[in-house]
Parts: sequence; C-alpha cells; structure tokens
Amino acid sequence: MAKVVIRRRRGLEEPEEVLNLVQRWLAQLKTYWKWLLGGLVAVVVVLGAWGLTSHLKARQEGKAAAAWAQVRSKVTDSEANAEALKALEALIKDYPGTKAAQEAETVRAHLLYRMKNYAEAAKAYGSLLKGRDPGWDTLITESLSYCYEAMGDYKKAAEVLKPAAETTSGAFKSELYQRLGLLLEQAGERQEAATYWRKLLDQPPNPALIPYLKEKLATAEAAPKK
Repeated sequence: MAKVVIRRRRGLEEPEEVLNLVQRWLAQLKTYWKWLLGGLVAVVVVLGAWGLTSHLKARQEGKAAAAWAQVRSKVTDSEANAEALKALEALIKDYPGTKAAQEAETVRAHLLYRMKNYAEAAKAYGSLLKGRDPGWDTLITESLSYCYEAMGDYKKAAEVLKPAAETTSGAFKSELYQRLGLLLEQAGERQEAATYWRKLLDQPPNPALIPYLKEKLATAEAAPKK
C-alpha cells in the first residue's frame, strides 16, 4: 500500500511543477513586455516619420519643378537681365535642396558671368564645388577660372585650373594644359608656362599644332628668369 501512496503524491506534484514553470515564464514575459512594446512603437514611429518625410519631399520636388518650368523661360532669352536673376534667386530661396534649386544655382552662376558680374559669378561657381563628382567639379572649376581671367587675375585663374588639369584625361587634358600655358604667359610666369608647353609636346599632339607649341616653348624658355 505504501508504494501506491507514493505514486499518488508524485502524480499530484508533477502538475504543480508545470504550473510553477508556466508562472515563472509569464513573469519573465511581463518583465520584457514593456521593452518589446516600446521597441515596436519606436519602429512604427520611425517608419511613419520616414514615410511622411518622403511624401513631403516628393511634394516639394513637384512644386519646385513646376516653379522651375516657369523660371526657365525667363533665362533662355539671349539677353541676360536682372529680372531673370531675381527669379532664379527666389526659386533657390523657396525650394532649397531640391533638384530644381540645384539646377537654378548653376544657371544663376552662368547668368552672372554673362552679365559681366564676374566677382559674384566666381562666388556662385565656388559654391557649386561639392567634391562628389570629379567630372562636374572639373567643368565648374574651368568656369571659375574664366571668372578670374575676366577680372584680370590670370595667376589666380591658373592656380584654380591646375588641379582640374591634372585629374582629367584625354583631349580635355590637352585643352586645359594649353589654357594654363596661356594664362601663365599673361600672368608673366613664362618659365612655368614652359612646363605646360613641354607637356603638350610630350603627348601625341595634333601635328598641325606642333610648330605653334614649339614656338611657344622656345619663347617661354628664352624669357628672363625671375
């Protein structure tokens, strides 16, 4: 009979052990529930904010594109004018960071140059140098050098152009070397100009340009050293 009693006690104790295990698990779940709920709320908030931001950005881009379509007609005329410049500046101010505003900033720099406001054009071109696209920066740098050339600062124009000439390649590199040689000549830096005439001759130049380049090199080398 003793064995029967022992078996009944074990049978009664096993459900209690299971119950205790469930209770402990529920207690742990309650402990972490607030953290799980908080994390879920945070994810929902982030996704909602991202969706709202994307929607507002797309809406802003749409408005900027519509405004740019109206402004573009004012700057396509052959004659640059203050009204077109004012319209560009208003668009840039009203829609900062949009693609339309970025395009308007570039056109504004070109327009200032056409209006012969070279100092402001130089500032405008300088602000367009972002360091993200080497090809784009080279074109903007060349435009910047034209501003300094127009102001009569040939040495500054050459200094601005040098890095672009070294980082580009092909026919455009030769074009920039030739421009550097001419700028340095105008700046009175004939010995430095000679280095670029020499570089052009060291490359496979256009046969028609060889006599011209040799003459430039000879003249530059014959100039008195500073």
